[in-house]
Amino acid sequence: MAIDFNHPVDVIEDINLREFEQNYLIPQKPVILRGLLKGTKAYEEWDFNYFKKVAGDKTIGVFENRESDLDKTMKVPHRKMKFAEYLDLIATTPTDLRMHLWNIFKDCPELMDDFEFPDIKTKFLKGFPYMFFGGEGSVARMHQDIDMSNVFLTQFQGKRRVVLFSPDYSKLLYRYPLNVHTGVNVVKPDYERFPGLKYVKGFECEIKHGDTLFMPGEYWHYIEYTEGGFGMSLRSLNPHVSKRIKGLMNISVRQAADWTMRKSLGDKWFHLKQQMADRRANSVIKKIEKNQNKQFA
Repeated sequence: MAIDFNHPVDVIEDINLREFEQNYLIPQKPVILRGLLKGTKAYEEWDFNYFKKVAGDKTIGVFENRESDLDKTMKVPHRKMKFAEYLDLIATTPTDLRMHLWNIFKDCPELMDDFEFPDIKTKFLKGFPYMFFGGEGSVARMHQDIDMSNVFLTQFQGKRRVVLFSPDYSKLLYRYPLNVHTGVNVVKPDYERFPGLKYVKGFECEIKHGDTLFMPGEYWHYIEYTEGGFGMSLRSLNPHVSKRIKGLMNISVRQAADWTMRKSLGDKWFHLKQQMADRRANSVIKKIEKNQNKQFA
């Protein structure tokens, strides 16, 4: 039994920004904006060789697909290597090594001239464009972005599979308290351990060169590199003030409380969070089953 990914992600070929704002940005609905950055140097020229010339001598940190520390954001890289060496690797060989949240523009500010922020009525966080690189088979496990910002994820080389879930399913996805992570595997769901997964419905799509996936703030996402490649994310403030406040609370209060409890209780805190996530999911499951029984009564 597989998770229901029958929700299609709309694709807009000819981008009408007013239509995007009304139909996707305000209601917070994912969509693929095809060719959003068309006409820019980034769209036309960014590839592995381009970045080898610009930043190949940089030493970068890379991450592996590890199942440990499921409730933690990965901040310390598992390995370090020269960027040019890494690009050669992901261009030719399947590997689980990936880079994420690299603000390469601080090291190479000239790259900011290669693209323009889209003319959309949203406040882009222009100091935080990030690059993501990955080898075929590398994944970004299921999570929410802690600041609840909208993400415009543009693919420049290779392909990525993206799975999205509405935040309405957070409890059924077993979100850890004070956290934006979960222990579920949406590719190989364990329905015995996580029965709530039987009741979730997700979006699934593939992005390739020139595609920009709009991921609304607070949406859950799992990303898999089906080909070695890279992309860039542009972030913008959520149009809903309540979600901006929630993001601020995540960063300033909940994250600090989580780390304090982990430091005090160690592994016991993680087990307590698992138990709380289970109880929340079971509560929702009982309500769903009760309503289903009423319908067939």
